[in-house]
Amino acid sequence: MGSRVKLKKQISRDLEENLREIRAATADSMDIVLRRFRLGNGQEAVAFFIDGLVNKDLLGRDFFQPLMQAKRESPWTAELLAAEVIHSGEVNLETDFSTLFDSVLQGLVALFIEGCSDAISIEIISWPQRSIGEPETDVVIRGPREGFIESLRINVALLRRKIHHPDFTVETLRLGRYSQTDLCLVYVSSIANRDVLDELKKRLKKIDIDGLMDSGSLEQLIQDTPFSLFPTIGITEKPDIAAGRILEGRILLLLDGSPIALTLPMLFVEGLQSAEDYYTRFYYASWLRLLRGIAFLLNLYLPGFFLAAAGFHQQVIPFKLLLSMSAAESVTPFSTGVSMLLIWVVYEILREAGVRLPKPAGQAISIVGAIVMGDAAVNANLISAPVLIVLAITIVSSFVNSTYTDASSILRLCFLLLGWQLGLFGLFLGSTALLLYLCSLESFGTPFFAPFAPLQKRQAGDSLLRLPLWMLRFRPGTLSRNHRRMADMSPGKEDPR
Repeated sequence: MGSRVKLKKQISRDLEENLREIRAATADSMDIVLRRFRLGNGQEAVAFFIDGLVNKDLLGRDFFQPLMQAKRESPWTAELLAAEVIHSGEVNLETDFSTLFDSVLQGLVALFIEGCSDAISIEIISWPQRSIGEPETDVVIRGPREGFIESLRINVALLRRKIHHPDFTVETLRLGRYSQTDLCLVYVSSIANRDVLDELKKRLKKIDIDGLMDSGSLEQLIQDTPFSLFPTIGITEKPDIAAGRILEGRILLLLDGSPIALTLPMLFVEGLQSAEDYYTRFYYASWLRLLRGIAFLLNLYLPGFFLAAAGFHQQVIPFKLLLSMSAAESVTPFSTGVSMLLIWVVYEILREAGVRLPKPAGQAISIVGAIVMGDAAVNANLISAPVLIVLAITIVSSFVNSTYTDASSILRLCFLLLGWQLGLFGLFLGSTALLLYLCSLESFGTPFFAPFAPLQKRQAGDSLLRLPLWMLRFRPGTLSRNHRRMADMSPGKEDPR
């Protein structure tokens, strides 16, 4: 996490010497601007900034114009200019060249004054950024529509709008020897688990990398188990979800340039939950969570169970359906297992093509692949209709739980092979291994499979089911140190006031 430019020299009183230091460090890069001008008293000065990172309108109106009109009989000092003339944005005095240079690379303007051994850094940042909109990965019917963008400051401000409390804490550090990317740790100091916070800072200090472009790279560097199939760090693009997790005791990581925020610790049940669950009635929210759980199981087990039933346990299939399946399979050149594998590989190729291609072309590829190619394959007797139906149900189920898309793709293939070769016995062995694996995972010292392993009754009310909000009076005990969330607001309870 060292500085990008190794400048140990202190700022000189000689303006020309400072300019030579800057040119030597930047190698006359085309976007480096060194603007010479004179203050109102005739004293020479130089403004140093990066073209494209500074708001030029504000630079001319709030920076150059006041300075060029600043008249004084005696020479100006940096301290007097900062106090009496410059009133725009954050203003700091710097004596160290390295610190000042890093500030300019982050978008600030540096002002050198002839005869002064310190310089002024002024914040007039303005770089291109997209507007706040609804994220495509977290679409809701009811609830806030705003989402994070690539600007770190705006993302922090979006969270500030949600949590107005003095304990709301934002810590900043930089990662990457060359990228010098800003990272914010966001949490509520009176709620967050200090052990988790200390462990997180310990892991962040160990990171020594040339650059970080997205929070996905950071996630891989700090997660507990590098080879884990399941993500042990949560992600979100919505400020309301992020604020809700912070209020539960989690710590949020915001990386400059990435609209994806990381939350930790993470629990398995988060993948079955949605922000919308807390904006609607509890019985409907519980039903939706059960549907997501069923979809997750179908996504993992349906192809393997179909092959196990067709190859080993025909007695579990209704007789008429078995006759129909046998008739369909009798005219195909491949066995049921081979057909399943082939069509699954084709689907993965089509899915990847649909994601990478431009949206109009990607949608066309998806429609052609799903409808035209599937129908043509069945009509040509290359695959059977039951195989295609099973895969279609599995594919639709996989879209319900986007959090575990990567893990389910690998596990689905494993259960498919186990069901194909060993039948239901293979599925039982695979399920046992998966359950033991989930129980062994941790996220920053927190059991990943909580509240089921270990069993925590107080936390179970907001897991697979969602009890009424007035019953969720306590935060998850594994995540926070301040467990009480709200007062007892049970129906019929007298107002404590």
